[in-house]
Amino acid sequence: MASVEEIEPIDCIEGLPHPRMCNQLVGHKNVEDEFLSSFNGGRFHHAWLLTGPKGVGKASFAYRAAKFLLANGQSGGGLFGPPETLDVDSGSPDAHLIQSGLHPALKILKREYDLKGKKYFSVIRVDDVRALSSFFGLKTSGDGWRVVIVDTVDDMNNNAANALLKVLEEPPEKTVFMLISHAPAGLLPTIRSRCRKVQFSTLSETNIRTVLQEILPGDERIGDPALPILADGSPGRAALMLQNGGLEVFASILDIFRGYPNYDGQMLHDLADICGKKNAETTYQLFCEIFPWWISRLVRMSSASMSGQELLAGEAELFKTLTAQRPVDFWIHVWERANERISDADRINLDKKQIVLDLFLIATLNK
Repeated sequence: MASVEEIEPIDCIEGLPHPRMCNQLVGHKNVEDEFLSSFNGGRFHHAWLLTGPKGVGKASFAYRAAKFLLANGQSGGGLFGPPETLDVDSGSPDAHLIQSGLHPALKILKREYDLKGKKYFSVIRVDDVRALSSFFGLKTSGDGWRVVIVDTVDDMNNNAANALLKVLEEPPEKTVFMLISHAPAGLLPTIRSRCRKVQFSTLSETNIRTVLQEILPGDERIGDPALPILADGSPGRAALMLQNGGLEVFASILDIFRGYPNYDGQMLHDLADICGKKNAETTYQLFCEIFPWWISRLVRMSSASMSGQELLAGEAELFKTLTAQRPVDFWIHVWERANERISDADRINLDKKQIVLDLFLIATLNK
């Protein structure tokens, strides 16, 4: 049985640096400025709700802010006046301890690994939150901060959320909470009201490529014209695509649809085989994201007559071919049925290869 150290962390993309390694954050100067202004202003908020799409840099910011706070004991202070950036010397003791995952004043609250079930728990449990009490009981050196990063607060069950709320209502002294959320509307309103909300925006194509060059230096696929479209403003999503065959899955989907409605059986089964492999869970999940996303893209582009839209080579011709054979209403129905089928598959653990075949079948049924 794998040891805890050998288990792939749930809070980072396999094969990429963990967010705690981030020393510079691209594309979010407004967020850093807001955080610094609060820190330097003497009325520093104890809880920050970091919201925005997945993979845009929320966790990286949380760790960058933690390094800054743990290296600065007094808010707004400093030998040379208030700090102007969140930069911290990467060789400093605090930065080194955080990057090693060993800083005693930093606690990460996330879904834990179930050694008995050999998988991560589906939620952050109430006992995980209650375990923070021992962390709060530890003394920090000097007048130092404590930082709690919750990655993500969306993963909490109701009992855990209520337990966290009690802590936020009476926060321990010199403790800052960084709550990461991809879907803040689903949180308890009382949790949202106790936090200062910060919205992270999607990144430009240039910034996405800049981030990717930092974490995947030398990868020629970073220049692929399909990547920024698939990334949808998220460098994390782009990296996930590169590391798990997302570009290849997307290309296969387009190639298969070029034969519509008479698919190339070999291409179709090759894609289904790739997604259905035992250790290809992430590739399958990417397929389940890309397929309905591209159908919705077909609908949007067709409704807008594709004027002024960013299209890939050959995509306009494919859209015209598909909408010439079936009306836009049909493709809306395909999108709805595809999402339903994917949801059903997740709920009752259906065969992944069959799901891939089913989605293409749905796109040909006149029902």
